[in-house]
Amino acid sequence: MSVQSGITVTVQLVWLVLTILYHSIVSLICFCVPNVLRPKKDVSGEIVLITGGGNGFGRLFALEFTKRGATVVLWDINEKGAQDVVEECIALGGKAYAYRVDVSKHDNVYKAAAEVRRSVGDVTILVNNAGIVQGKQLLEAPDHLLHLTIDVNLKAAFWLYKAFAPSMLEKNHGHIVTMASAAGFVGVPHLADYCASKYAVCGLEEAMFYEMELYNNTGVKSTIIHPFFMNTGMFNGVSIGVPSVLPMLEPDQVMKLSMDSILTNQRYVYAPGWFFRSVQIMKTMIPAEALTAANIFFGYDKQMTTFTGRGKEA
Repeated sequence: MSVQSGITVTVQLVWLVLTILYHSIVSLICFCVPNVLRPKKDVSGEIVLITGGGNGFGRLFALEFTKRGATVVLWDINEKGAQDVVEECIALGGKAYAYRVDVSKHDNVYKAAAEVRRSVGDVTILVNNAGIVQGKQLLEAPDHLLHLTIDVNLKAAFWLYKAFAPSMLEKNHGHIVTMASAAGFVGVPHLADYCASKYAVCGLEEAMFYEMELYNNTGVKSTIIHPFFMNTGMFNGVSIGVPSVLPMLEPDQVMKLSMDSILTNQRYVYAPGWFFRSVQIMKTMIPAEALTAANIFFGYDKQMTTFTGRGKEA
């Protein structure tokens, strides 16, 4: 690298840091303060269905909605995990039900949805939380794992919308929550299939938000959640590079922000907000060479090389 090009990259990196600082302040003003001021809706008596409810973030959703008086229905391919969470909800004085459902299969989803409708009632809050990550380079990943990622992370959302949105629209009452990811905004090595699924689910959610308006919908709300890596076990082993700059998030931290946004009918949850606002600006204003240099400097290009995930028990 020549002296001139080195100076150019340095200037670009300084500009990058200043951009991040600026958008950190803007995010605090735009995303944090309004939620504090907005009144929160009452979800007691609502029937909340949570996919992937047997562990991780799905479990936290179940406990939070239970504390607020909602009935929770947990779907998970791990029935024991879901049943364990049900017992936690009952211990809190709530009503909870567990079902073994493979959301990647449309017949499983439609059959289980009909059973929930008969046994529990019409779902009024849907939390599309189930997800899977392989952590392999695309050229080394077996095809069946690529299919599985798309089936669980994306196709399941199609079946869930079709199974539960009609009754919400008919009653003009409900809320659909979608778990997306930072990987729905920025590509990450070893996460090509995961990024593809999350980019796609962002497009699906955005399109469905407007498509539901064609039904003269005013009472069915939508929230999409975009977190950075969370310490739920799903991304065990990931190297965060420089943790002091962008650390792995604690689930409780993201859950508080998510619940506050759901209860105030906010469309978007960004955790951390400054990161997403900066990414959006950087993609259009910062030269690719500077972004590459920043990724290498902070170690983000190698963060998935130590990935282990939850393991076979999940």
